[in-house]
Amino acid sequence: MTQIGENAAARAEAVPAGAGWWAALALVAFAVAQQCVGHQNADNSWLFTVAEKTLDGARPYVDVLETNPPASFILYMPAALIARATGLTTEFVVSAAMFIGAGLCLAVAARTLARAGLLPAGERAILPPAAVFALIVVPGFAFGEREHVALLWVLPMLAVHAARMNGVAPSARSLALAGALAGLAMAIKPFFALAIGLSVLGVAWRARSPRPLFAPENFWAAAVVILYTGAVYAFFPGFFLALPAIVDAYVPVRVHMPELLSEPWFLLNAALFAAALLIGGRECLAPRILPLLAASVGFAGAYFWQGKGWMNHELPAVSLDCLAIALLAAPMLVELARDGASSAWSKARPVLLYAALPAIVCAPVVFGAAFQWSGAEEHAGLMAATRRDAPPHPKIMALSPQLTAGFPLTRRVDGEWVGRAQRLWLTVSARMILDANIGDDAYRARLRGYIARDTGDFLADVRANKPDIILVDTDARITKAIEDIPALAAALEGYEPRETADDLVVWTRASRP
Repeated sequence: MTQIGENAAARAEAVPAGAGWWAALALVAFAVAQQCVGHQNADNSWLFTVAEKTLDGARPYVDVLETNPPASFILYMPAALIARATGLTTEFVVSAAMFIGAGLCLAVAARTLARAGLLPAGERAILPPAAVFALIVVPGFAFGEREHVALLWVLPMLAVHAARMNGVAPSARSLALAGALAGLAMAIKPFFALAIGLSVLGVAWRARSPRPLFAPENFWAAAVVILYTGAVYAFFPGFFLALPAIVDAYVPVRVHMPELLSEPWFLLNAALFAAALLIGGRECLAPRILPLLAASVGFAGAYFWQGKGWMNHELPAVSLDCLAIALLAAPMLVELARDGASSAWSKARPVLLYAALPAIVCAPVVFGAAFQWSGAEEHAGLMAATRRDAPPHPKIMALSPQLTAGFPLTRRVDGEWVGRAQRLWLTVSARMILDANIGDDAYRARLRGYIARDTGDFLADVRANKPDIILVDTDARITKAIEDIPALAAALEGYEPRETADDLVVWTRASRP
């Protein structure tokens, strides 16, 4: 199989390319339907809200509290502006932008590969549907997440790396565009530099020279990151005021390594990556495969670095594995379609059975396709309970460690979120660290100060904004916090529990006697 990549360009087109494009269009329609039936997840819904509040004049990290750098909500501000100008929802505009962006990034990457001789005509019936599947079908319930955006934005850079490995220097325009998009991806989360960095190292290794480390596209990426950092200092000073609490209380709360290793999205990534290596052999070092697998390892590294174990953190790695497997399988399928010989089938069968089939069956399931198609709620019955117990367009807050308590519920019932924070994350995180008896006296004193500030803010928001509903989690951490912290108990004065939906109790203003 070591000659598959080199010989692919010489093969005749065995399957009409039109068939591949029709299959790709069918998959696009499937992905659109999947997003129409389902809904945006809690992460996206909250960040849409932060973007909209910022446009309304709220000060990020002061009037609305977020645990991530500003790029996380700046990313969605253009969509929020378009939504307001057109009367559409931010959710619709973001979804449409993701489909368009996926097409554009894929087209740029494909053009770079084709000009480098790495996209044979005979494979164009196979690769378009595979790419559509990996980039817009697999994401499922993580569609539109920051990781999904970053995945799309690094594709042109990975194509540039493939071209360089094949001895072709892309045009200056292609290098600038690829570098700028890669820089934007790193601005979203600095962890994503791992994916780009490992791919760059792969280029340098193939060249047996450090010169690729100083290629123009890398300087473009660095320039974007530097400009973004300067903009944060200039326009979002609140981030640096909030940063100590984030570093002290949010970052240290991680799941244990056994849990990170046992999550289904990581297990799928590991299985697909291993299948690609075992089946591809030395072909995995070919120019168009190595950047994908190197970036997959980098994104997996970001998953472990963040340590939260969340589904969306593994999405880019799995999607890149799927693309790598498709590129490994394509020459074999061309040969099989052309010759139909048993020898061709013997080559293709392991790839299809042990790599492609598991990817096709498992990847959409792992990333929540079933959740989207079923129209399931994050908390069963909560939307109906909210509509029963609150007036139209209700004002909502939540005493919960879960982002899913208030989002996407608030947006789905056309409500208004009137709390500064999206959940009681600072109090819960700080109390978990204190209970574990971690840190010195000064550190623990800071944590107690964060708790006092966070719960005081919650009480102030309740009294100032008079929410129609407060969603109170039955989690033992919340129950104990209400018992221990006077501000939280005071926040519930004048409210009474009405009904329970899943693990959340709906509290409304107490009825007057």
